[in-house]
Amino acid sequence: MQSTQPGQIDSIVVAGGNATRIGRIDKVMLPLGLNGSALLKEVVASCPGKVIVVGNARTQIENVTWVNDEVSGGGPAAGIWAGLKKVSSDYVFISAGDQRITSQQAMAICQAALGNDGAWAIRPDGQGQPLLACVKTEAIRQLLKETQGVNQSPLRLMQQLNMVGVSIAVGEVLDIDTWVDAIKAVKDNAMGEATPVWLKQVAAILEIPEAHIPVEDLLDLTREVAHNVERKSAPLTTFLIGLAAGKSGLDHKELIERVNLAVEIGRAHV
Repeated sequence: MQSTQPGQIDSIVVAGGNATRIGRIDKVMLPLGLNGSALLKEVVASCPGKVIVVGNARTQIENVTWVNDEVSGGGPAAGIWAGLKKVSSDYVFISAGDQRITSQQAMAICQAALGNDGAWAIRPDGQGQPLLACVKTEAIRQLLKETQGVNQSPLRLMQQLNMVGVSIAVGEVLDIDTWVDAIKAVKDNAMGEATPVWLKQVAAILEIPEAHIPVEDLLDLTREVAHNVERKSAPLTTFLIGLAAGKSGLDHKELIERVNLAVEIGRAHV
């Protein structure tokens, strides 16, 4: 009788890669989780047992074992191989860090795997999803041993196993590979504003550290300008502040204070 329980299953989360289709930003940290937090944070929270994350360590993610992605550009199978070195359970749950999953979905897949080679979610196209799967640790280790997973297809590898399919409703699990996927995730799931996602994209395009964007200060200013001057003046004003900050090197807070003062003076004379 199978003694392993889902709670005794270790997890590997593949969170490396270059994200070339989404501007090379850290897409696993996009605030697109079901609860509005980072994708990787929610994936980790949904995984059973000890969670091994393959990729660069993110300080915002706690209670995980970090493993370096040994082969840059080697693909997700290479990431799985790297993570297997830290797995001690008979079965291992495997997920990507750039998708949305719930603990209930992970549990259902792990339960279906027990007594078989493994189980995986079934994608809308009818194929199994190898990065939302639970497999026998030794079975996946043997499949990866010869190549260490470099440039291998996880789908083709796992198709060699006796995998049980687990149906997941269309739209419940969403891979975030492009900006179209990211914006669709915001709009389709009533997850709030698209602004945080959009700002990450623009910051990446303009090569500006996202932390340097004074979001709340600028939003407060644009509301004041739009209300007390006119709406079309608001975006033009924020552009001028950015231009001045880059040209003069002055702190954005000082520049915003100057403009706010001008708004106050204008209001006093109305």
